[in-house]
Amino acid sequence: MEIHKGIYRLDDRNLNFDIVDDLNLNNSGGCFYFRGDNGFGKTSFLEKIIIPALRTDNLSYLYIGQDIRTQFYTLRALLSTRGFKVSDTDEVELLRLWFRHSQSASVLILDEFDKYFPDYSFIFDWSDAFIQTYIIVTHLGMNRCEAVAKNHRICNVRFELINIDGHMKNIRVRNE
Repeated sequence: MEIHKGIYRLDDRNLNFDIVDDLNLNNSGGCFYFRGDNGFGKTSFLEKIIIPALRTDNLSYLYIGQDIRTQFYTLRALLSTRGFKVSDTDEVELLRLWFRHSQSASVLILDEFDKYFPDYSFIFDWSDAFIQTYIIVTHLGMNRCEAVAKNHRICNVRFELINIDGHMKNIRVRNE
């Protein structure tokens, strides 16, 4: 999947993205870290640009969003309807079950997952056999990400505020 450089306007979110470089997310074994200050549209970029592109390319993905606590309730319900006993299962085991039964996915998106699990290297251990591309929104420093995503090629995508024009935030998105 590739997101071509250009201007991407999200009027409903008051965001205007200026993508400086083509974002080639086809790198097998690649780990793309989306970095930038809060409010720079990283989650909106995921939801309105990346995920629709994945769907267009018929790529199966797993997405763990910022509000992970709500998603755990959904995962419990989903796995319960599939016959798994999950009422007493802790969050890590719940995630492990979900990954084990979602191996048709080729892309994993983690949006600020490190807020809940600072050392999330277990995610790579569970998914390396089937995930080809990782997309991770983080506020962790580069050295910390390299330690967590060991054995993966790391690509940084930086979100920077250009200016605010009226209510519209103009954000530059570039490869580092």
